[in-house]
Amino acid sequence: MAALTNIITALGITTPLWVQLGIFLVSYIILRVLVFNPYFKAFQGRQGMTEGNQTKAEQIFAQTRELEATYQRKLRGLNADTKAIYDKARLEATKEQEKVQGEAREAARVTIDKARAQIQEQLNHAREELIKETPQISRIISDRLLPKEVRQ
Repeated sequence: MAALTNIITALGITTPLWVQLGIFLVSYIILRVLVFNPYFKAFQGRQGMTEGNQTKAEQIFAQTRELEATYQRKLRGLNADTKAIYDKARLEATKEQEKVQGEAREAARVTIDKARAQIQEQLNHAREELIKETPQISRIISDRLLPKEVRQ
């Protein structure tokens, strides 16, 4: 033990060093309990929250992508339904238009045929009247053009 004491004395380790070492240990234990441990706990909690929030954000982003894909599928289906309804309505409207145009053409043809028949009837009637009145008109014209002596 005397050899150990000689070595310690040769190194310059004296009693004030042991006191300083004791003060350091007591200060370190107090700081560890009051400062370092709460700081590390808060740091780990923040890091856990950050990693947890990042995981939550990734999950929300994945859900958003899923919802967007679902929305796109539903939108395509809705567009197809709308197109089918539009095409059906357009086809029905085209059929109705053709029907109405056919009816209008038929009505116009009937009206034209009636008008032609009426014109033909009036023409025939006028011709008959003209034929009936031709001798009288001829006599009137000859009376006016020819002198009285020639007419008799």
